[in-house]
Amino acid sequence: MNLRHPALPVVNVLASALLAAVAMFPAAPASAGELRPSQSNNDLSNPHRGFLLWGSTVAADGGLPDNHYGASIYQIYVPWREIETADEQFDWDKFETNHLKPILDEDPNATFVLRPVADYPDSVANNIGYFYRNEAEPLRAYPKFLELAPVSIQFHNYSQTQCDDVGPGRAPIYNTPAMRQQLVQFVQAFGRRYDGDPRITAVHVGLLGFWGEWHTAGCDSWEPDATTRSAVRDAYAAAFQQTPVHSRYARQSDVGGTNFGFSEDYFPSFTAMCNKFATKLPECDDSGWHNLEWGFRNDATAARGNWKFNPIGGESPNNGQKATWTGRTNDILTLLREYHFTWLGPAGQHEVNPSGKPSTFKANMLKVKRALGYEFTVRQVNWPDSMQAGAAIPVKLSVENTGSAPLYQVYQTELHWVDAGGTTRAKAAFDYPLNALMPNTVPALVDATAQVPATLAPGSYSLRLAIADSWPGRPAIKPQNTGRDSAGRLSLGTVTVAAAAVDL
Repeated sequence: MNLRHPALPVVNVLASALLAAVAMFPAAPASAGELRPSQSNNDLSNPHRGFLLWGSTVAADGGLPDNHYGASIYQIYVPWREIETADEQFDWDKFETNHLKPILDEDPNATFVLRPVADYPDSVANNIGYFYRNEAEPLRAYPKFLELAPVSIQFHNYSQTQCDDVGPGRAPIYNTPAMRQQLVQFVQAFGRRYDGDPRITAVHVGLLGFWGEWHTAGCDSWEPDATTRSAVRDAYAAAFQQTPVHSRYARQSDVGGTNFGFSEDYFPSFTAMCNKFATKLPECDDSGWHNLEWGFRNDATAARGNWKFNPIGGESPNNGQKATWTGRTNDILTLLREYHFTWLGPAGQHEVNPSGKPSTFKANMLKVKRALGYEFTVRQVNWPDSMQAGAAIPVKLSVENTGSAPLYQVYQTELHWVDAGGTTRAKAAFDYPLNALMPNTVPALVDATAQVPATLAPGSYSLRLAIADSWPGRPAIKPQNTGRDSAGRLSLGTVTVAAAAVDL
């Protein structure tokens, strides 16, 4: 309140003082609202968590993949040659037209996990090179200029059966100063383009080895060495300060002092030690750093807590692995929660249409989906029932992360004032530590302050709590509570807004 008074006679000094006191310390609201909403069991499809879909060949396939569980994250393999057309000449717009736009046109809420690749075995059969299929050397995923002077990178052409039957393909030789320089330059440009982009759920470090997985299994002498891996690792750490980053292996040379997350591409076979459960998981192998738990125990020991900063994801390419999602669901849930997984896919049991399956199939799949990533359950909200436009109001909020992992993207808590016709008339963000909410932690009741917009007209409004993307137009997070409106906001109660104070 901002009241200015004309000069008053001396006899009115006491009255003036009283008026000043009222101006400085307005009366407390006549009443205050409090909500302790119940947790719901609804199936919620929230951004940046859940199942991951195959998005690499949407244009070639003629449309989006089957989506049986409301997934909105798409993995895209990014052939290096599509982007860097000449040394340090990058065609990002063409890449987005080819790969992101076809998905966003059909699913505007889509987000992406991007994995650059220099070598994708059997890429022609998998349509990875769809946009250069009619050009020379379609098996080559890296730019041609790398092979030419002055860079002069050498390469290996490999047959279908040469390297553990994954070919044919063309693998560059990674371990030269010139190639390391080119790799680092690409990562730097990649970061300049996409770091902080709200459409990106995560970036996989990629680039090295078969499928960008930092190995050349079956042709081990071709593998990128520790020097190359460290150079690329450090380039990613410097280039991506906002967008989450994850790597394939919990290997010291791959993660070093970074807090990269991990991608377990053989889930659940290479996730935990093989004696984790009484019955061994299919194809389990814990004999080296290809196993996530082995890496945490024996190599990159400091990386066990990296899930607090960057996401853990996985996929199940083999039928026996996929079947565990619905056949051994309790064991799968244990792994998802203990290792703090945020997504599963693109290969997995979610590719299977639940139609015609026993009812337990879909029920178990929804349990798996719900266990992935963050889940925000509002425990308590307090607010004043009466407020004034332009004035600050106290808010108390307690949110529990009832999921398996933190939220890695930037979202904000907001109050929305909605009129009787359902139109949102004003919004106000307030500070609440969403990214600090770790799973299995008792939430505190946090005191905050929100500013009622000065433009809000006097009247009665429905006050609602939203968890909104800081970028306008992106999907909000729906809390796991009853009492949400159609936009996913939590309805708090009715409030009365008085007119803004007027300078006199």
